[in-house]
Amino acid sequence: MKRILFFDLDGTLWDHDEQIPAGTCEAIQQARANGHEVWINTGRGRAFVDQPQLFDLGIDGAVTGAGTMIEARRPGQAQLSADWRENRLCQYEEIPMDLAIETIDWLKSHRIYFILEGRDYQYCDVETFGDDPFIRRVSQKMGDRLLPVTGNEGKWSFVKFSCEFKDVIRQDEALEWLRSQYEVFVHNERVMEFVPMGHTKGSGVLAVCRTLGISPDDAVAVGDSRNDLEMFEAVGTAVVMGNGSDIAKKHADMITLPQDQDGVREALTALKII
Repeated sequence: MKRILFFDLDGTLWDHDEQIPAGTCEAIQQARANGHEVWINTGRGRAFVDQPQLFDLGIDGAVTGAGTMIEARRPGQAQLSADWRENRLCQYEEIPMDLAIETIDWLKSHRIYFILEGRDYQYCDVETFGDDPFIRRVSQKMGDRLLPVTGNEGKWSFVKFSCEFKDVIRQDEALEWLRSQYEVFVHNERVMEFVPMGHTKGSGVLAVCRTLGISPDDAVAVGDSRNDLEMFEAVGTAVVMGNGSDIAKKHADMITLPQDQDGVREALTALKII
């Protein structure tokens, strides 16, 4: 039976330094050799997903930006390209410019720090975050693909945005409006992500399965955290890494070994995929 496998990135396929264990690489390549579809499914915007070590694995498709962008390899293409323009674009849900302008005005007026995430660029007024280690990492990685928000008015192109609520003014008011416009994924009381209504990792799974003619019951999702729950709900088998969060483990059909102990290979072996 052909299965389709959806893998989260951070804490699942790779670690904090974006290193993928050799056993995970071998397991994914064997799964594809056995005739199964291998996809990534991440909350990261596509501009932040271009790592050679990921695409060298040989994957069939990608759901990025929490279900807002879906791309697949073209017929005759051996594997998905790191350059999305070379792939078959199945879906791209950009935030409309009128809503984008209203949203950014709202975020600035409530002193909420934010990063806009698109398929080609990320946008951030870096100085507002101070000496933030995550923003330093983003700046180093993105280089000239990280553009300032201010000065690019009307030129933004993004599918989601991430916020830090550290000096927010009237937080309840700010969140009430944002929740009326977007799906909200809460990491903690200070860090949240916002995605167009109706889009989640789970909606991405269902859209891919419809396109490929594969039942979601034959889909396997592998993840580690709260933002994987919608993906788990959409598939027949939910696998949570041993290093995963407690809430993720409560929604698991299977708990495997941690990411750095070849948990992916352990899970695919147990499921008889390899």
